[in-house]
Amino acid sequence: MVHTSLYKNIVKTGSVLFLALLVMALPQTSLAQTTLKGTVLDDHGYPIQGAMVHLKGEKFAEVTNKDGAFELVATPGAVLVFEYPGYNTTELKAGNRQSVFVRLSARHLQQTMAPHSNTTPAGDTIYIPNKSVPDLQVLYGSTNAATFLGSIATVGANQLATTPASSYTYALPGRLAGLNVIQTSGFYSPLTGSLTSRDIFVGNIPNNTSGAGPSDNTEFNIQLRGHNASAGQSPIVVIDGVQRELYSLDPESIGSVSVLKDALSTILLGQNSARGALIVTTKQPVAGAPRVSFTAETGQQTPMHLPKPLPAYQYAYLLNEALLNDGKTPAYSAADFAAYRDQSDPVGHPDVNWYNTILRDHSSINRYNLNVTGGGNTARYVVGLNYMNQNGMFVSDDANSYNTNAQLKRYMINSRIDVDINKNFNAQLQVFGRLQDGTQPGATTAAILQGLLTTPNNAYAVYNPNKSFGGSPNYTQNLLAQTIASGYMADHLHDVMVNLDLNYKLDDWVKGWWVKAKGNVSVQEASNQDRSKQAPVFSRSISNSGDTAYHRYGSTVNQVNNFTNTTWARYRFVQLSTGYNRQFGDHAVGAQLLFDQKNVLLNYDIPSELTNFAGKASYNYAEKYFIEGALNYSGYNRYAPGHQYGLFYAGGLGWNMAKENWMQSASGWLNQLKWRVTYGRTGNANVDNYGYYIWRQHYQQVAGTYPIGSNYPNGAGLGEQGVPGSQVLANINATWEKADKLDAGVDMAFFNNRLLLTADYYHERYFDVMQTRGRSIALLGSSYPVENIGIDLYTGGELSLTYQDRIGSLNYFVTGNASMQQSKVIFMDEQYQAYPWNVHTGRPVGQRYGLIADGLFQTGAEAAAAATIAGYAPHAGDIRYKDLNNDHVIDQFDVAPIGKERPIIYYGLTAGISYKGIEASILLQGVTNRENYVGSNAIDAGFQGQNNGYSQTYEQALGRWIPETAATAIYPRLTAGGNGYNYSPLFQSSSFFLRNGNYIRIKNVDVGYNLPYAWMRKLKLRGIKIFANAQNLFTHSAYKGVDPEVPFPAYPMQKVINTGITVKL
Repeated sequence: MVHTSLYKNIVKTGSVLFLALLVMALPQTSLAQTTLKGTVLDDHGYPIQGAMVHLKGEKFAEVTNKDGAFELVATPGAVLVFEYPGYNTTELKAGNRQSVFVRLSARHLQQTMAPHSNTTPAGDTIYIPNKSVPDLQVLYGSTNAATFLGSIATVGANQLATTPASSYTYALPGRLAGLNVIQTSGFYSPLTGSLTSRDIFVGNIPNNTSGAGPSDNTEFNIQLRGHNASAGQSPIVVIDGVQRELYSLDPESIGSVSVLKDALSTILLGQNSARGALIVTTKQPVAGAPRVSFTAETGQQTPMHLPKPLPAYQYAYLLNEALLNDGKTPAYSAADFAAYRDQSDPVGHPDVNWYNTILRDHSSINRYNLNVTGGGNTARYVVGLNYMNQNGMFVSDDANSYNTNAQLKRYMINSRIDVDINKNFNAQLQVFGRLQDGTQPGATTAAILQGLLTTPNNAYAVYNPNKSFGGSPNYTQNLLAQTIASGYMADHLHDVMVNLDLNYKLDDWVKGWWVKAKGNVSVQEASNQDRSKQAPVFSRSISNSGDTAYHRYGSTVNQVNNFTNTTWARYRFVQLSTGYNRQFGDHAVGAQLLFDQKNVLLNYDIPSELTNFAGKASYNYAEKYFIEGALNYSGYNRYAPGHQYGLFYAGGLGWNMAKENWMQSASGWLNQLKWRVTYGRTGNANVDNYGYYIWRQHYQQVAGTYPIGSNYPNGAGLGEQGVPGSQVLANINATWEKADKLDAGVDMAFFNNRLLLTADYYHERYFDVMQTRGRSIALLGSSYPVENIGIDLYTGGELSLTYQDRIGSLNYFVTGNASMQQSKVIFMDEQYQAYPWNVHTGRPVGQRYGLIADGLFQTGAEAAAAATIAGYAPHAGDIRYKDLNNDHVIDQFDVAPIGKERPIIYYGLTAGISYKGIEASILLQGVTNRENYVGSNAIDAGFQGQNNGYSQTYEQALGRWIPETAATAIYPRLTAGGNGYNYSPLFQSSSFFLRNGNYIRIKNVDVGYNLPYAWMRKLKLRGIKIFANAQNLFTHSAYKGVDPEVPFPAYPMQKVINTGITVKL
């Protein structure tokens, strides 16, 4: 009994002690854990619904509700991980806090290829409800990225907004595989002056627009997979589902820009489907309380790669050398050299660097953007207001009451309202408006830049002692007077565009069935105001007696006041479509029927209409096997009746190998391996390059007779010149160009989508290309028509590679793309060529031809013994040309392809980081395997004839041939007044002036800082971001003489340093 009692006491005591210890432990554990409540916000300060919040290393995630709120239990040492598609992942230590506000910043690169996975960065499987695959913006809608079979590249709003420029086009170079954006000017080209948009407005048929009317792209040549815009093959621009040649949208207003490259992606464009498409999507309304964002930024522009003129004494010395080489008397004495050097006589012996005199070191660009969005469950809205003021690089005079500098001012509004009329019926109304005012000096920008190129430093003084403008018999206009005293010219452009979209879901009748209607009306008007004038110039002379006289040259033109309504345009676009999309277990089917019509009416032309009747169908099994096909019966009224409509078709197959059961062993590191191929016949309605009535014979009255030709007063083209003697035969069988396009590609994603890879190979055979027969002979004095006879082949490959990851709160990414392009002329009806090197067929499209240079003659005897051009006697220091046919004569039979025939490679590389509110990115862009022809007479030859004088000469002349530098000379000997042997012989080119055209630019650098959210709460603001960015910061090119893209006298490319602030209310 005692033992039993003792045992019971021990057990009882032990149990009590155990329970006591357990009770003591429980409160301690409870103190170690706490319930943490928080809210996840976007970078605008608004809640994010569906954000994932989990403890690092845990396999279950909480998901934020519609208010962005979450609640979980955590220990003070736990690390919370916050993730949401399209936003940078953020980590936060729990600590002892009980509530937290977390702001996620939008990811610089938006994921557009692989579906979101349900694994943590560490590879652990977690629960993520309702995580969807991202959508891609395609023609007339969006599609699931996982099922897309075409070739696409996309740039998002974050990348566009880092570019300080007047147009989103400036942000595209180097960012989209397959798209080569070549800048041709550093500033908007005014609607006045030669070779600008005004040529369209005053009566020339617009090229490359297929009835689209005038384009506002004056600064870029946009090429897709090597196709040249000048050949009518630039991509079709589609903005929010409407085809418009509109490029001047502010980057702040755009959500994304995508380029569609293959036949299946563009087949809905019908007769324009061969050209590819730029899909521009503006920012969409976001429901909730009003979100207000205001951005103000200012930048300084600096002209790049200006030519380097010789100072007056060097100019005089080298001109004497050139005159002596020509057997002429030198123009300058030793006293002249001394006066130029010491500037003892600045009027009689001026040394004026005209670039420094009439150009500013810096000019400003300012942009302001106000965006408001909000709404409820029924209606949502977004309104964007933008103002931009970009100043040119010319100096001005404060004494003028008007602006004589080049300038562009633009006001834009882009608004949209979405209304859910009921659960099935949605309506969207969008209104876009633009007011644009441009100015330039009355002498015109183009004329001033051309004069700047050719005027030597010693041509005349800027001012005479009596304050009159300097000049001479050879220079009757003063460059500074042209810049500040020639009045001004102004152009005005007004746009209004209205879109209405109606969307109805017919799920109540047939699940997955829908209908849509779209209507667009757009009006554009442009006008020009000419307030130009001209000031006379004077030269000073001093007689032997010391008397001073001024001699007047040029005429005085009083200021005019001419106003012209240069153009108006009306656009109409109507589209009706119905479709069916349904999921049956693992089977997904889709179908669509579509009709649309685009009508363009211009004041100088009769209406054009492009009509499409299209349909497409798709099927996929478990997002593993895919098949899609499409047809389009497309017509264009610019062809002859009976030749206006054609059938275009495309199809595609796809296979996501990563979803096969036998690939599941790789699922830990392989997220996607989708093979895809598309093929189709597409069209290019290229008739606009050759005149509206190419198919219809016209007659023109000339001195009482009616020769074959045209008397179409406002149009121009190969078939309708509107001038006597222009007699072109009609071609009633003219039709659209055609292209059979094959695209094969693969989309891959690795390591939980950290590493993304897309690769494409394309083979595009263009046939029925518009050309004039080379073997045509004169017939009745008429020219032969353009016919559908050419065949060209374009092949190439594209690669895009992206790696993005994080280390704690440091998010980083690197993305690059490269495009290799090659072309070949398969057939062109060229004349018989006596030698194989004369033949164009089989060469790259657009191949340059010229004489083959073989160094420089080193002695007179060597030059005398060589084959020469008829009428020229070469000397030592002249170019030696290869006599390819060994007939001792240099002529057209020695013309051959010059330059590389290897494929050109375009590439871009972007890298960036974000860390606790700090963001930074850099974009490099470049080209390799490219050659530039630099044989500009004004820059490379120098001393060209100029009004009985000799034009400017540049630093290039210092590398000319003289006996002392014979072994190292890079230019021929100098001559005065032009040398038809060394420069521009025969066919305007020779291989001597080919230079390495490779370059790489630091195209864009961006740095930003988002102020801490705690500060914002005190200021009662949603957020403040301070940023700085730069455009064209640095260029390394193999040839240093000119800019590799924008050679002078085009308006030079600008380096822009920009700062700004964004405030969110």
